[in-house]
Amino acid sequence: MNNSPVIRTASVNDAPEVSRLLRSAMLTYCADSGISSSMLEAMTESIESVADRIARQTCLVAETDGKIVGSICIKECQNPLVYNFSDKTYEYLKDLGKSFYISRFAVLEKYRKTGLGIDLMTRAVELAAGSGAECILLHSAATNKNMVEFYGKRGFKLIDSENSRGYMRGLFAYSLK
Repeated sequence: MNNSPVIRTASVNDAPEVSRLLRSAMLTYCADSGISSSMLEAMTESIESVADRIARQTCLVAETDGKIVGSICIKECQNPLVYNFSDKTYEYLKDLGKSFYISRFAVLEKYRKTGLGIDLMTRAVELAAGSGAECILLHSAATNKNMVEFYGKRGFKLIDSENSRGYMRGLFAYSLK
């Protein structure tokens, strides 16, 4: 590791490398969550799908020595109720104003526990806050102790969980109001 990673906005040309990073990171995520990799759409999505997400959302990548070693995507969600799956979730989401959703958060194994994930998450939160967001939402396997702890230390609260994808999936929220 010669240089500290630089965080920048991804371009569609980054899609092949981001796709490889996501698949690699999701294997660890699956192992840590006790779930099969076949349960995650990130494991089977095409490079074209990754490129489309990069074009439509704000996607940040961390790059060092010409290699992408981290990524995170964030988008405004016009209606946070699309993430509603119970009365408990509905009660939390029903009065929210401008909200954002984080997805495809990944850090190459060699760069985990270096602060890079914190830097990516911080930049995503800053982008949402700068756009007037009241809340940031994300999903993660509720059984993934490492990620639940990571999000908790960043101020995200587990507001509900559900099992529609074959594993216990938590909805986490970060309040900016």
